[in-house]
Amino acid sequence: MIVTRLVLRNWKNFRRVDLPLEDRVFLVGANASGKSNLLDVFHFMKDLVAPGGGLHRAVERRGGVGLIRSLAAAKGARVGFDFHFGRPGDGHKPRWRYALDLNAYPRRPDVPMVTGERAWKGDRLVLDRPDAEDCGDRPRLRETFLENVVTNAPFREIATFFAESRYFHLIPHRFRREEQAGDSLSQNFTRGDFFRQVAAVPAKVRDARFSKIEMALKLSVPLLKDFRLRPGDLGDAHLESSFRHWRRNCPPLREAQFSDGILRLVGILWSLLEKSPLLLLEEPELSLNTAVVRQLPGLIHRLRRSASSQVVLSTHSPALLSDAGIDPAEVVVLLPASDRSIEVTRACDLPDVNTLLEQGLSAGDVILPRIQPARIEELGYFE
Repeated sequence: MIVTRLVLRNWKNFRRVDLPLEDRVFLVGANASGKSNLLDVFHFMKDLVAPGGGLHRAVERRGGVGLIRSLAAAKGARVGFDFHFGRPGDGHKPRWRYALDLNAYPRRPDVPMVTGERAWKGDRLVLDRPDAEDCGDRPRLRETFLENVVTNAPFREIATFFAESRYFHLIPHRFRREEQAGDSLSQNFTRGDFFRQVAAVPAKVRDARFSKIEMALKLSVPLLKDFRLRPGDLGDAHLESSFRHWRRNCPPLREAQFSDGILRLVGILWSLLEKSPLLLLEEPELSLNTAVVRQLPGLIHRLRRSASSQVVLSTHSPALLSDAGIDPAEVVVLLPASDRSIEVTRACDLPDVNTLLEQGLSAGDVILPRIQPARIEELGYFE
């Protein structure tokens, strides 16, 4: 199951988004155009259903309703989400749909309140709030039914989808320094987070995955001799590698000594091998050789397609977008709009894009020039 359509109202720097989605999505846009904010929609939903999370915590982590509401929206406007779910290749016929509207609680701007919550299974409405009980007991509106296992039974598949989604953005210096697992709502991919995921996988599956990762690393890092996991509990497990140009009997490197590129590539490969319905990747090209980056779109397609799962990633990389297999319907472009918000559209809906791609240009060649700042050449004269 994947998200086949995303509708947003007044979320951060977006006034309105109505976007069909494929099982592989590339977000492109200038700096501060909202790529991370669009990814954060999915992480917000994960925070909402996570243990220790909930609506209040998800909103609080983002600074309150006032900071998640678009600055281009009217004061007091509702923030709205609408997710359509289906299977890849089924014509995007909705299997599930979930819609949530929220605002600040009256006279309590720090407390979010559900102003509307609906869920459909196919065409059948299975949840419609506020209901009579909500109207008679308004504090109930401080929580969604989605986050509660007692109330989400008729549509728990939606909660499970968000709960099992994964976010990957490994910051190497933080990974090396962080020894413990992060908060369950953390967006950082720490050392503890990584080994916690590794420990949760059966030994045979874990060994098979690391065997695949070792083969991929040997193709990507010319001098790499071997790569392995030294098993143990969360505090004692380590990754180790050695290199062919070393003298004999040199001790192996551990993950704290890995280069930024190796650390990020290991994390990306592990995340792609994880069995999650949705994977969010933030600029996966960082620290990687251009030749490696060019292989990522095909790698994502092969590893995730067989599991009928979805990958949504942000990128600035011409190399990543040079893959001839990228369909313009998979590329989501963020552009400044005339109403001071951001327009979100698919590349296939932009003028001339399909024609230029048919002439042999890559998605990077066609799309990236359209998102660069108009006067960027003047930066070269900065003193």
